Amino acid sequence: MSKKPAVSSTTLTKKQIKERTEAHPLAVPFLWLGNEKVIKSFIFVPLIGLVIFSVLGIFYPLHHPAPWDFFASYTLIGFVAYSFVVLCAWPLFKLLSRDENYYGEGDDD
Repeated sequence: MSKKPAVSSTTLTKKQIKERTEAHPLAVPFLWLGNEKVIKSFIFVPLIGLVIFSVLGIFYPLHHPAPWDFFASYTLIGFVAYSFVVLCAWPLFKLLSRDENYYGEGDDD
């Protein structure tokens, strides 16, 4: 009994076939995350979470709210914190990255 491949090679482009052969076997199911459409539309994931948890705040209000709490305060604070962390990735990379030859050349061992 022969096994059929999960995806035939006729539906994949040469670039996709190369990506699949060079990727780690456990990474292959997640290669769709590198699609340009997925990358550009990913912002909707936290925005949908913002809406869902804001609506949940109506049905499950805080039992002992602090004086500074307002409707959906934890949801908005979490979204701002998430956005801050994501937007700080590029400046932190620039600040913390080193040149490729930072530790010197490898041939003088």
